[in-house]
Amino acid sequence: MTSIWLGKILLLTGSAAMGLLRGQELKKRTACLADFRRALGALSRELAFSLRPLPELVAGVQREGPAGVFFALCRRQFQDSGGESWTDSWQRALEDSPLPLKEEDLQILRETGEVLGRYDGDSQRQAMEGLLARLEENLAEARTEEHRLFRVYVTLGAAAGLFACILL
Repeated sequence: MTSIWLGKILLLTGSAAMGLLRGQELKKRTACLADFRRALGALSRELAFSLRPLPELVAGVQREGPAGVFFALCRRQFQDSGGESWTDSWQRALEDSPLPLKEEDLQILRETGEVLGRYDGDSQRQAMEGLLARLEENLAEARTEEHRLFRVYVTLGAAAGLFACILL
C-alpha cells in the first residue's frame, strides 16, 4: 500500500517538474534576449564613438552569458578564417551556438551580422538602432509570454500528474 502512495507522489512530482522545466525554457529565452540586447546596445554605442576594428569592439563588450559566449565564438571563427569575412564568422557562430531562441529572434541576429563591418560607422549605428528596436519588441513579447505561460505549464504538469494519480 505504501509503495502505491509513493508511486503516486512520484508521478505527481515528476509531472509538475516537467511543467516547471518547460516554463524554465521560456525564462531562458527571455534571459538570452535581454543579454543580447545589452551586449548589442553596448556594441552600438561603441560603433558611434570608436574607429577600432570590429573584432576589438566585440572583445570590449564581450562578457559572461549567452551573448558573451557567442561573441567569443564569433571572434575565434573570424581569427581562424584569417580575418576574411566578419559576416560569415557571425553566421557560422549562430549555427554553432545552442541559443534558446525562436526563429524570429535568430533572424534579427542574422541581420545584425550582415550589418556589422559592412558600412561606415554612422550607417552601422543607424541599422543597429533599428535591429535593437526589433530585438526589444521580441524581448517584450518573450517577457509577456513567460509571465503568461509559466504558471500555465506548471499547473498543467501538476494537473496531468494528479489526473494520472486518480486513474491509478
